Amino acid sequence: MRNFFFALVFVSLISFGSLSALKSQAADFAEPLSVVDKYPYQITEIAPNGSENIINGESSSFDSQKIITDLGVAYYSEDKISVFPDPKLKLGGTIKILRAPVITIKDGKKIGEYRSWAKTAGQLLLEKNVELGTDDKINVSLSAEIFNGSSITITRVAITNIVETKSIDFQTLEKEDPNLDYGKKRIDAGAKGEKKLTYRVTREDGEEVSRILLSTEVIKEPKTQINYTGTKVTVLSSVSGRATMTTVSGYVVSPNYSRGTLIRITNRANGKRIFENINVTWGTASAPAGVVLDLAPTFLSQLGCPSFGCSSVLVEEIKQ
Repeated sequence: MRNFFFALVFVSLISFGSLSALKSQAADFAEPLSVVDKYPYQITEIAPNGSENIINGESSSFDSQKIITDLGVAYYSEDKISVFPDPKLKLGGTIKILRAPVITIKDGKKIGEYRSWAKTAGQLLLEKNVELGTDDKINVSLSAEIFNGSSITITRVAITNIVETKSIDFQTLEKEDPNLDYGKKRIDAGAKGEKKLTYRVTREDGEEVSRILLSTEVIKEPKTQINYTGTKVTVLSSVSGRATMTTVSGYVVSPNYSRGTLIRITNRANGKRIFENINVTWGTASAPAGVVLDLAPTFLSQLGCPSFGCSSVLVEEIKQ
């Protein structure tokens, strides 16, 4: 180091003598030359792991930070810098840079690199004004020692209570209405209710990770919907006779009533009754003597009739 300094002094003296000669020659000219003196420097850059890198160059500045950047070397305020001799002596010199350890901090969704001589994670966070909330998480203890290349992860935790309003579906009941004509429908419309749900929601780095239901409060009770079906039977007309069997499924064929007419069919032999709508007529054809209905096998079975038909049925036209 001393040999380098003495070499610098020698070079500087030679440079000073040369400069004096130049200035003397410059006096012979009408316009004097403007000369900026530059001084030689050697920078020793020492990394946190102890490895060294030497850079040589020149600078006209007397400020150590400016000299470092003049030589193309990065400058960080956290680094430790020593200069010898004082640049104001205009001799050049040596500069030693001790690079501060670099620690990575992942704070929520943000990642940053920090240079510091702090010994523990807690000291680093305090130095860099990184505050921890009551519920925040950190992957190391605050007393943990940190080194160059250490990594600290902070998970930002937010716990809040939120209130949501949800609807309550109404129930539906089926009831008979003896005052309503047979088969007619009447609806007493239902209405949805409303309830207030209070949750405790936990988010980590902005993402919801848990939701716990704390309370439920019914604000409005739902109203049950009632579907009424009329059971009142009003007989408009009637005929009696035989019911024969048709092989066509679902057929209720009448020679007396038009299509769509609601009828009540009674098997006089056993009293069994069914309600059906006429869906086919005889048209222009005449029904066999004494036949008042032609029924599909399913209907004959419901009436308890033989498969070929019923010998005596009562057919009543019902008001609807």
